[in-house]
Amino acid sequence: MMLDTIFQLAINNFLSPVILFFLLGFFAKLLKSDLEIPGNVSKFVSIYLMMAIGYKGGYALSASVLDGKIIAVLMTGGIMSFAVPFIGFFLLKFFSNLRVTDRAVIAAHYGSVSVVTFVTATELLNSMSVPYDSWMVAVMAVMETPAIFACLLLVNSMAQKKKNHVTMDGAVWREIFLNGSVVVLVGSFFVGWLSGEQGMQTVQPFFVDIFKGVLCLFMLDIGMVAAAKLGDKDAKLEPRIVLYAILMPLMGAAMGLSAGYLLGLERGSLMLLAVLGASASYIAVPAAIRVALPHVNLSPAITLSLAITFPFNIILGLPLYYAAADFIRTAL
Repeated sequence: MMLDTIFQLAINNFLSPVILFFLLGFFAKLLKSDLEIPGNVSKFVSIYLMMAIGYKGGYALSASVLDGKIIAVLMTGGIMSFAVPFIGFFLLKFFSNLRVTDRAVIAAHYGSVSVVTFVTATELLNSMSVPYDSWMVAVMAVMETPAIFACLLLVNSMAQKKKNHVTMDGAVWREIFLNGSVVVLVGSFFVGWLSGEQGMQTVQPFFVDIFKGVLCLFMLDIGMVAAAKLGDKDAKLEPRIVLYAILMPLMGAAMGLSAGYLLGLERGSLMLLAVLGASASYIAVPAAIRVALPHVNLSPAITLSLAITFPFNIILGLPLYYAAADFIRTAL
């Protein structure tokens, strides 16, 4: 029965406009179409999505009571983000022949989160009329940066013998905490929290009514980027590391499901915590690592997270994570 549920969810998810536009962009690039979205438009859409996500999450929290459960979930998200890179770093010893620094960087991408994967998951829940706690976006914001600290700790601990450790100067701290995506997401969250119901009535046409259409445009663009990354010669991916890019989201989702069950999250929020554990960053982490470790080749990490893990999650992972959350909440 559970397999039938997963299959049906996968079909429905596959036929959603969000996924179909991703596939349109992906195959357009593979077929060498001249389809192109101008860089300024792509940047605007990215900023819009993070503003909308953050604002709606803050607005939802303004209508909730910041109780012990919410604080516990926020802390759990931060701990997961910090712990996953250490697990991934260890596993990469068996899935690759990469250097220590490269392994730490890849692992950090899987400790942080993908905003777009999270949004796609919320759209799936909305389409099925499954309720979830809108303040889960705050958990996503908390999980953006701890993985970066974990990466730098790993690199420094391995480099101490060579006296070649990373210097945590002002530029690195600024990039970690003041990276554009982090500022927009967290800042918009607080704007939504402070402005409350009155503010939402003012901006609803912009942040709510057109949100799905803008998301489809972004997915068209990200599909083209993902296809281009598959052909990136600098990535030099081995077949076994591709398996890592599928195994890690499954492990992260299992961590999220286990923690969410213990915290008493309901079905929708339980799925979202699993999605946050499963997703991999391709925006915030690369930006910070580029400053902290300027000589590292980021192509393998970005290719794995964007061209393999991201499509896996949005096409197959989301139905699987929802079915698991549904089973946990109905059978356990």
